[in-house]
Amino acid sequence: MSVEVTAESEHSSWVDFKPGRRFGKWRIKNKLDEGGFGQVYRVEHIQQRGRYAALKAEPNDTEGGSAIKLEIMVINFLNRDGDKPHVVKLFHAAKHKKFSYMIVTLLGENLRTLKISCPEEYLSVETWSRIGIQCLYSIKLLHDIGFVHRDIKPANFVMGHESDVEQARCVHILDFGLARNYAFEKRKGHWIARRARRSAEFRGTMRYCSPSVHEKKEQGRKDDIWSLIYLLIEMHCGLPWQHERDKERLEIKKMNISDKDLLSHFPEELHPIVSHLRNLNCYNRPDYTMIHKCFLKLIKRIDVHYDDRYDWESDLQVQYVLKHRKKRPEYEHAEEFFASDPIKVNGPPPAELNMRRSNKTAEDLEEMMANNSSLLKAKTHHSQQKKTLNS
Repeated sequence: MSVEVTAESEHSSWVDFKPGRRFGKWRIKNKLDEGGFGQVYRVEHIQQRGRYAALKAEPNDTEGGSAIKLEIMVINFLNRDGDKPHVVKLFHAAKHKKFSYMIVTLLGENLRTLKISCPEEYLSVETWSRIGIQCLYSIKLLHDIGFVHRDIKPANFVMGHESDVEQARCVHILDFGLARNYAFEKRKGHWIARRARRSAEFRGTMRYCSPSVHEKKEQGRKDDIWSLIYLLIEMHCGLPWQHERDKERLEIKKMNISDKDLLSHFPEELHPIVSHLRNLNCYNRPDYTMIHKCFLKLIKRIDVHYDDRYDWESDLQVQYVLKHRKKRPEYEHAEEFFASDPIKVNGPPPAELNMRRSNKTAEDLEEMMANNSSLLKAKTHHSQQKKTLNS
């Protein structure tokens, strides 16, 4: 029997690493995951035994180019004023001839996997309501540096690793390969909206993308919130189009369903969020405070507390974390954060402003960050043997 070697399998072999291979000061232990062209591995620090991280690698000649360069820049931009909650730390990154890689915080399970492990593959409202606040916090962190994610879904929210008591119960936002900047920082603290395209190609995941994506409209901050709402409805009771495999029929169902039917089994406290999103365009800033308050009303009614266990946790796991962690998470008292507006963009750029821009987000981000070149590099543990990704 002959076996055809496809371009994808050939590309994947370039990032198929054996245990023991060294990358800078890190060494491959085992493979964690693979998807598309990329691979994810658990690595151990050579000099600090027992210190683990995650290595993500992609071939350089994948269609559309490797997304790792963009991911590295977004992570560094997120952490430019200090490490942020809900965001991984970048330890090392490099570009080889045929592949690029980055080494980041080792995390635990993603929300998709955790949902599947629960009875009937649903999460209790006591769990997803608190997780929803963390997801909203994570999304706003990205929005506050001028970016939209454009692929919000359960697989891109990941809990901290169980061995890390400070982060074990913290949701982390991942995979910025489809992110796009909706605003430019012309100078420190002064932002201008990026002009919307007349028609935008599909970006995202069909099940969770907003109505605007189906209409080929430019995505804004509201579209990430739409995806979050769809994600939470799925976790609570399932989406009306959840089992639809035909893309056209899925789109028809999503675009024609009324808000009343969409939200018929969803807690009433969150219904105002959808009405709010319907009234926003791609330039408008969502009312994060109002959205946060909707979650708080729900949490108050069902009488759940932040220290209560999640569906996938045991009482012993929670007790251990609560006993050993040194501080409470920031999302528990986030009113000031959700009210803050560092971007101050709520409409299109001035008509007379002539901004010549490419469609390549990585290039735009490099220009935005040019005044602080250190942000374009992994902050620690660089290899001197290979060219760093952003040098």
